Amino acid sequence: MADVIIIQRVITHYRLPVFERLWREFGWVVATAKTPPDNTGLNLVEGNYDFIRRYDFRFPNPKNAYRCNIPLSQILRDTSARAVIAEFSMYMNSSYLLPIRRRLRGSPITLFWSHGYNMGRGLNNVFQRFAQMPRVALSALVDGHVCYSEEGRTYLARFMPRARLFVARNTIDMTALQKRADSVPPTTPIGRPHLLTIGRITQDKDFPRLVQVFHMLREKFPDAVLTIIGDGPDASRTRTAAGDELGGSVRMVGAEYEEERLAGYYRSADVVVFPGAVGLSVNHALAHGVPVIAYDRTSTGPHHNPEIAYVVNDVTGMRVPTYTDEAMLEALRSFLTRHPDPKADFSDAIAHYVAENLSLDRMIEDFRGIHEHLRSLGVGIGCS
Repeated sequence: MADVIIIQRVITHYRLPVFERLWREFGWVVATAKTPPDNTGLNLVEGNYDFIRRYDFRFPNPKNAYRCNIPLSQILRDTSARAVIAEFSMYMNSSYLLPIRRRLRGSPITLFWSHGYNMGRGLNNVFQRFAQMPRVALSALVDGHVCYSEEGRTYLARFMPRARLFVARNTIDMTALQKRADSVPPTTPIGRPHLLTIGRITQDKDFPRLVQVFHMLREKFPDAVLTIIGDGPDASRTRTAAGDELGGSVRMVGAEYEEERLAGYYRSADVVVFPGAVGLSVNHALAHGVPVIAYDRTSTGPHHNPEIAYVVNDVTGMRVPTYTDEAMLEALRSFLTRHPDPKADFSDAIAHYVAENLSLDRMIEDFRGIHEHLRSLGVGIGCS
């Protein structure tokens, strides 16, 4: 029995502390897949937990890990849930079934949880804006929408009452990462400044662009080194861009999920640079006190996730306003000239920003408003 359930396709390792805290604070449990899709590059949680219920979610398209058929009726029977907070995706059948059930049967009370709009598609032309309308229409049929950022809420507020829209900042257990990092020695770089980038090597991350910019940066900083952590379909193109410097000033170390090893790289890095779309890797860098340089969201790209908002000029790093190689090169030259020791210069500002905005406690407080909204709709939820 559970008054409120959260529906998630999969549970990644960085989400586990979030869901455990939501269970302890509010009594919410998570319904997720027994067997996840084969084609996910995420590090997923295995094993049994009191707050996780596993079901036979089906992933019918081997090429699309987001397409998912959820046994919604079985979940609702098993849990007797009065309210559902459901991951929203146009590829998930629950995104259609829940509004229909709410409208025709009156239950369960439903909130969606997403970016607010498809940030990968963007809002830069009539076609892109029109393509967002099915998401908007479904959101308007339910009791609320939890967005990862104010940006998502602001967009949806054009189409539905703002009182039904909430922001729960997307973060990870920053304190745990920080404590773990304290006992990890830095990975010894082969030069300075040490630039680090991390993520799945896909086209939208555009790592070859960074390698090309890095080659030009070494004209001013000949001892600079670039470390790339990750793997993926664009790895070959990235290696080609590195050329003769692969294994020298450009190091590609492959995918890495062990936090201790990652902490060593972050402790060694002077700055983390993202040449394409960013996500929670921003949080990861800031947890370790490393300033971040990334392109701003522009009409031509990159198509960032909400975490780009956490890159604040002169506080946590720098956003490059123009989406060109030349602009990134000039930004790096200027930044590294003004900040020969970037981590020392930004240490206090990053620590303060993380504590105020990106702690797990901050995210749980964001959810407390959602908890109260559900209470106002008659749902008695766990403890407060």
